[in-house]
Amino acid sequence: MTQLRIAAAYIRLYRDDIGIWVKRLGILKAIASNGSIAGWLVWIAGWLVWKEYAPLWAVLIGASQLADALKDVFPVTKLHKSTSEHSLVLGSMFIDAQAEWESISFGRYTDEQIAKQRYKLMKLQHDAEKKSFPEGLPFKKRLFNAAQREAEAYFTSTYNLR
Repeated sequence: MTQLRIAAAYIRLYRDDIGIWVKRLGILKAIASNGSIAGWLVWIAGWLVWKEYAPLWAVLIGASQLADALKDVFPVTKLHKSTSEHSLVLGSMFIDAQAEWESISFGRYTDEQIAKQRYKLMKLQHDAEKKSFPEGLPFKKRLFNAAQREAEAYFTSTYNLR
C-alpha cells in the first residue's frame, strides 16, 4: 500500500511538472494567434510597429503553427495526457487498496487471502502502467523523493505512525 501511495503521488507530481510545459506551449500558441489577429485589425494604424517587429511575429506564428501541427505527436502533450489518466487510475486503486487494508487490519482475511489481494493489486498496477506508458516513463528523482515524503506524511497523519 505504501508503494502504491508513493506511485500515485509520483505520477500526480509528474503530471503537474509536465503540465507546466503544456501551459507554456498553449501560451505560445495564444500569443501568436492573438498577435496575428490584432496585427491585422490594426493593420493601417500600426503598420510601422508591425513592420518593425515582423521577424518576431513570424517566429511566434511559425512556432505556434508547428506546435499545433505536432500537438498529438509532441511528447510533452502526449505524456501529460498519459500521466493525467494514470494519476486517476492509481488514485482509484489506492482507495480500493486502503479499503482492503482496513479489512485486513480488522482480521477479516487469512494470510492466503492477503497474499492473493496483494498480487492482484500488483498486477492491476503493472497493467495500468503498461497501458499508460508502453515505452516506459522517464524517472525524475526529485519528484520521487517528494512523493516519498508526501506518502510518509499521509501515513503518519492517517494511521498515527511515527
